[in-house]
Amino acid sequence: MNWYFFFKALHIIGFVSWFAGLFYLVRLFVYHREAWEMGADQVEGKVLRKQYHIMERRLYSIIQNPAMYLTLVGGIGMLSMNSSWLQSGWMHLKLFLVLALMFYHWSCRSHIKALKNKAGGISSFGYRLYNEVPTLILIAIVMLAVWKNLAGLWFGLGALVALGILFFIAAKLYKRKREN
Repeated sequence: MNWYFFFKALHIIGFVSWFAGLFYLVRLFVYHREAWEMGADQVEGKVLRKQYHIMERRLYSIIQNPAMYLTLVGGIGMLSMNSSWLQSGWMHLKLFLVLALMFYHWSCRSHIKALKNKAGGISSFGYRLYNEVPTLILIAIVMLAVWKNLAGLWFGLGALVALGILFFIAAKLYKRKREN
């Protein structure tokens, strides 16, 4: 059995699941915040807030946490079989981005707790922007993993900047459309 391919499969399954969870969770934060904006005492808002909290908590603990650990196990397994990658600048940057993504993941837990009681000052629009952070990290990680050098990252950074600007413009346009 080729263990490298086994770890690679675990890594891919893990990060696809992890990112799906991250994208959906923060989208739930958008809706949860909007349910607070209905008014704290409105019956419909109370029902929605309770349901969003249950969904957020379950998604985080049942899907995202295991997916993050599966991603890490697969990645560590591949690195143990290709330890020379640890000498490469692209891998250093990729590992830094994975660490940043883990901090993002853990920050979502504090948002789950804060939204339960309306704590925190992030608006629904702020959560829409916050939802784009893992997209940008994903693009950078994929660019690094595909090219396996920093030169590919320059192309990726250009794409990141362009997509970041497009995401921001799209979010602003969507906000304007919703307000009209």
